[in-house]
Amino acid sequence: MNAGSLRLSLRMGARLLWREMRAGELSVLLFALLVAVAAMSSVAFFSDRIDSALTRQASQLLAADLVVNSRNPAPPAWQQQAAARQLRTAHSASFPSMVFAREQATLVTLKAVDAGYPLRGNVQLRTATGVKQGALHPAAGEVWADGRLLQKLGLRLGDDIRLGQRSFRLSGEVLREPDGAVDLYNFVPRVLLNLADLPATGLVQEGSRVRYRLFIAGAAPAVTAMRQWLQPQLPSGARLEDIEEARPEVRAALERARRFLGLSAVLSVTLAAAAVALAVRRYLNRHWQSVAMLRAFGQTSREVATVWGSLLLWLALLGGLLGTLAGFAVQAALIYLARQWLGDELPPPGLLAWLSGPLSALILLAGFALPPLLALRKVPALAVLRADLPRSGRSLLAPLLALVALLGLAAWQVGDATLATWLLGGLFAFLAVVALLAWALVWLLGRYASGSQSGWRHGLTNLARRPALAVLQMAALAVSLMALLTLTVVRDDLIGAWQRSLPPDAPDTFLINLQPPQRPALAQLFRNVGRTPPAMLPMTRARLLSINTRAVKAEDYADDRARRLVEREFNLSWRDELGASNHLSAGRWWAAGDTRPQFSVEQGLADTLGIRLGDRLAFDIAGTRYQATVTSLRKVAWDSFQPNFFVLGPSGWLGKENASYIASYRAPDAGFNNRLVARLPNVTVIDISVIVREVKAVIERLALAVEAMFVLTLLAGMLVLWAALATTRNERLADAALLRALGASRAQVRSVLLAELGALGGLAGLLAGIGAMAVGSLVAVKLFDLPFVLNWQLPFMGLAAGALLVVVAAWPLLQTITRTSPVDVLRGV
Repeated sequence: MNAGSLRLSLRMGARLLWREMRAGELSVLLFALLVAVAAMSSVAFFSDRIDSALTRQASQLLAADLVVNSRNPAPPAWQQQAAARQLRTAHSASFPSMVFAREQATLVTLKAVDAGYPLRGNVQLRTATGVKQGALHPAAGEVWADGRLLQKLGLRLGDDIRLGQRSFRLSGEVLREPDGAVDLYNFVPRVLLNLADLPATGLVQEGSRVRYRLFIAGAAPAVTAMRQWLQPQLPSGARLEDIEEARPEVRAALERARRFLGLSAVLSVTLAAAAVALAVRRYLNRHWQSVAMLRAFGQTSREVATVWGSLLLWLALLGGLLGTLAGFAVQAALIYLARQWLGDELPPPGLLAWLSGPLSALILLAGFALPPLLALRKVPALAVLRADLPRSGRSLLAPLLALVALLGLAAWQVGDATLATWLLGGLFAFLAVVALLAWALVWLLGRYASGSQSGWRHGLTNLARRPALAVLQMAALAVSLMALLTLTVVRDDLIGAWQRSLPPDAPDTFLINLQPPQRPALAQLFRNVGRTPPAMLPMTRARLLSINTRAVKAEDYADDRARRLVEREFNLSWRDELGASNHLSAGRWWAAGDTRPQFSVEQGLADTLGIRLGDRLAFDIAGTRYQATVTSLRKVAWDSFQPNFFVLGPSGWLGKENASYIASYRAPDAGFNNRLVARLPNVTVIDISVIVREVKAVIERLALAVEAMFVLTLLAGMLVLWAALATTRNERLADAALLRALGASRAQVRSVLLAELGALGGLAGLLAGIGAMAVGSLVAVKLFDLPFVLNWQLPFMGLAAGALLVVVAAWPLLQTITRTSPVDVLRGV
């Protein structure tokens, strides 16, 4: 076909689209496509904005989007490069030091910051005039301290304190510091001063243990580009940090939330595809004879396909544009209604979110309209005179193209092709099983309902009279309802897991350097206040020497985290029980008292360093080489705030090694830790209450985002459900007209339709509940690391919900059918 013929076909397709729109022939398909695109784009908009907001909020724990942590100040070239990328920067220097006041001295974490600090988040400060909050920093000659220092030294605002060679006025009490939760020395009191005052203290000398930080913040693409530029520039001992690397608890929560957003996107794609597939089938089947007429007028099969293909192309562009605008309006309305929970204004959606609607429309129609469109090429001209000619046989092209289209959309929206393939593989397996079961149920209904003219039995007969359509509708509705039920199960499990990970009594204190003879004294301290002593776990330092026969070297790894891990020493422990915050992902756990040399490795560490089951690891513990085989891999709940370790061994093998002990607990009262240190002065008490509060705030916001996304997907599912039912409007109008012509009343017609729709929804819901019970449990385990539990209530919930939702969604259509004049329908008006 030449360019002129193509342009002619496109113009003809546009005119045909206009005519069909005016005649109302495309109303169902356009509405289904519009709702499908609106559902997907609203999820895309909302997911994009929520993900950006969550990342921004989590970045407040770091006071920036990206931090360069090094032993030396950042070179001027780095700041110049950041400025060239329109990124904001700030600097800090932190180190442990002594502070002197009121003839007393104590160890503090000293942090000097410049005028740009913080780039993300706010400092909350109590001054002599009241509480302030914002991007604050100490003025020259002044310092701020946290409440622990004021309490320990009996200080008041306005007192003088000395740092090194200079005295400063204490002008504020730090109530909240954005990056205080991720600082290495957050367990000791903190003092903030102006970076310009640091040289005058004389505290920074050659060999001082100072960590310099360059804070970077700005647009996400620019930050990513800056990170890529910085990576090869980093000297030895320097590292790049973002919030997910700095706090494993936040990383775990963000990863679960992003997976839920991805799951919502996949399921919204599934809902959309079901509606569009039904609408395309209805529209092209109704125009079988129109195509035959074009063939009778001399058009070739290629020309016919091009004309109708151009019509669908214009329709996809129109539906994509309108659906995208509708999707943006839906998510904007939801954000407005939830503004009191979502807090600050969310970031605007990115370009990809705006493109998701039009591209989704094109991909959907290409995948689901191309197979029946190709079948139109085989329409014979004789079909103008004989409407009873058999239609073209169906091939495997239709389901294959639909699979490719759906997989492409899901992988694009989720951003993970493997995850999308796994999810959609389960959905299509469920669809195949549902189709077989639906066919059997329709056959049974036909036998049971035959010979009866009562309303509800006549409705069941309607299902059996059109078995192919009934099976198609039931399968589509079952997949849609299963998607919504699965989302319900996962949402409840996910929020429940977050609530369990940070209960009201979550530990807020870590205790390290406890010596073996001191364990009874620690236990007695807890019994004195009526508390059960915490678990005390052994810990020793160990350096990884080799994996199998290969010596471990940092230069052998390209990943920055892997290099840092092999350069450092590990905290290694031993135990007989697996522990509540650990569960096996591969291999077998050893029995109590087992003396065989073996290791259990955390799954994330194994993935980073390339460790597999059966590998032999060698560690150096205090000059002694310990070598053993990896017999198990574990997934660790780092957000549990319990003592956890990368590598474990059995007590029967390593139990005689010298070790100190570690424990975590919730302090019974404000003075408990002070009494503990007075009794056990060598013990280090690490107050993590700041971390717990910040992580709780992030998780609460994540839970609200999950709730909002669930509501949005539920509304999208209802709209798509209504669009799917609207595809059978003409068939039901014809049935109702015949019944009315034969003397049936509107009430009788309504009872027939209600019986048909209720049976259709109930059966689809029953199958959906069974599928959601299985798929939801697998998704919870595979994607969210939740326990495998089968919810036996789901089939019954699906049965009731399916019947109710289908009837409610079809009620406007039902009213239209019962009020339409039989004469108009039978005349074809």
